[in-house]
Amino acid sequence: MRYSLIQDALRLDSPDDYFTGRSAEDICIPRNLIVFSRKTTKDLQRKSFDGYPHHRYVLVFNLMTEGTVNVDGIHWRLKPENALMVFPYQFHHFIDLADRNLVWLFITFELELPTTMQTFRHRMVSMDQRCHQLLARILLHYENGTDDKAKRRLTLDCSLLINHLREQVSTTTPSPLGVENVEIQSNALIRSIQTYLTSNSGSLQSGSDIASALHMSESNLRAVFRQQFNISLGAYIKNFRAHQAIQLMQNPTISFTDIAFELGFTTLSSFSRFFTNTIGISPRKYRQSVKQGFRA
Repeated sequence: MRYSLIQDALRLDSPDDYFTGRSAEDICIPRNLIVFSRKTTKDLQRKSFDGYPHHRYVLVFNLMTEGTVNVDGIHWRLKPENALMVFPYQFHHFIDLADRNLVWLFITFELELPTTMQTFRHRMVSMDQRCHQLLARILLHYENGTDDKAKRRLTLDCSLLINHLREQVSTTTPSPLGVENVEIQSNALIRSIQTYLTSNSGSLQSGSDIASALHMSESNLRAVFRQQFNISLGAYIKNFRAHQAIQLMQNPTISFTDIAFELGFTTLSSFSRFFTNTIGISPRKYRQSVKQGFRA
């Protein structure tokens, strides 16, 4: 090893310019890292529906049990050894899980350079040996506590992992939606509810309205929905409406008043209260964050 290193060093020439070197401007350095796992279907579904829209990136690793991730209406079938990046404010939930017991690992983080993540959009990536090695080190650092040494190592290894996955994705040929990456199988109930809410976005639809449209009793719909997704229908409607607002707010030419009326709110103040309570920031602050690069 030492001899090889000496030979490599001998091949290097002197630089033409001692003040102009090389650096990468698009290195992903994640901040405010949270690492956790989901071990049951019930826990995965309930907490994903409970989690209201946020500006964090969510990196999902399927370690055990096949399942579908619905991201903004697109169904991605994740098999063990698959990973998927969910972008800030994307509406995502989990359905059609093959078993009630699973092991899905999550790393969520914030980022100062959002453009570095665009490679991941509409792509899945396969986990390789390097990915496994880095994940094992990340879990060890995360379990070792919050001292500065552990946090430095956690940040560095998460950065190595994300940049490694980005290189893996960039070497693959993009697959058009509807081919092997994207599973078109849909959950009939969720699809029906989403279609109804989308086509009736101009008014605030209730569980009773949806039940009537689906030719079900309201009590039966609520019971079936909770049984299938481990979350109340009311919480889902609120989450869906918040994401409709987020999608509209990506367009800076649409006023807050127009967005409010488009979603069925009778006043701008009622929309602002709903948005602030659900998202955690005001519509104005959210739109400022979009200008700074946090795009869904």
